[in-house]
Amino acid sequence: MTGQTEIPVIDLAGLTAGAEERSRTMARLHEACRDWGFFWVENHGVDAALMDEVKRFVYAHYEEHLEARFHASDLAKNLPAAAGAGGEEPSDKVDWEATYFIQHRPRNTAADFPEIAPPAREALDAYVDQMVSLAERLGECVGLNLGLPAGHVAAAFAPPFVGTKFAMYPPCPRPGHVWGLRAHTDAGGIILLLQDDAVGGLEFLRGGAEWVPVGPTRGARLFVNIGDQIEVISGGAYRSVVHRVAAGSEGRRLSVATFYNPGPDAMVAPAMRGDDAAAAAYPGPYRFGDYLEYYQGTKFGDKDARFQAVKKLLG
Repeated sequence: MTGQTEIPVIDLAGLTAGAEERSRTMARLHEACRDWGFFWVENHGVDAALMDEVKRFVYAHYEEHLEARFHASDLAKNLPAAAGAGGEEPSDKVDWEATYFIQHRPRNTAADFPEIAPPAREALDAYVDQMVSLAERLGECVGLNLGLPAGHVAAAFAPPFVGTKFAMYPPCPRPGHVWGLRAHTDAGGIILLLQDDAVGGLEFLRGGAEWVPVGPTRGARLFVNIGDQIEVISGGAYRSVVHRVAAGSEGRRLSVATFYNPGPDAMVAPAMRGDDAAAAAYPGPYRFGDYLEYYQGTKFGDKDARFQAVKKLLG
């Protein structure tokens, strides 16, 4: 971290180096989770050629199956007329994005998309296998940095839910009147993002005051952010961070976000509540599936209010 708004970059090769370098890498990861809630990783073990193959698939699938449908949608057709005169705030009702979601674990729903050819499915499966390995590795490091026993995060999530949101943010004729994606935190655990090499737009709110732009990907890096369940397990030591996507008038932005979440029946609670007043303020134990159901109606609302409502409703 060399500048006030320079997002941390964690070289995960240090985790398999000598004890001293591993200790330094773990410390950098702890600082990134504690002080930022989002960061880049490199030398992460996900094959760069496979990442490129997934990007090519997403672009081709969008062009063949989603692009015309998006531009024929009510949102795309009505936005220019609805924009009207300047000075309006961006809409808080819609998102300027074309998306679909594939679940990978415990059930794989790729078969629900018959237009995805077998070779592409095989590439996606191989990519997700490597992303899950990375998420498990990061989860273990998070737990150890919090002083938890080895395997705690994996056990808390078991059996994990893994799914990927594939999104394209097309050029927008009135970018000041709609968000690509409205501001929110993520409900789950660890989110791994493969994103565009050329077009930006993703922004994270650091410290509740400063919107930090996440620029296009450099090299084979992946972007990581922490979800609500890591905040709860950590008792607030690590916090999920509000983020949004700005609509842009030039270029289209690719986003492939893989979510490593607790399973729906996993019971989530602060790991070390004890006499810690901060941890005691968090909800739990509760079923993650119940949290997720409540989240669906409050995704774009205040996170702390959601935690307090869940504490009252679920425990």
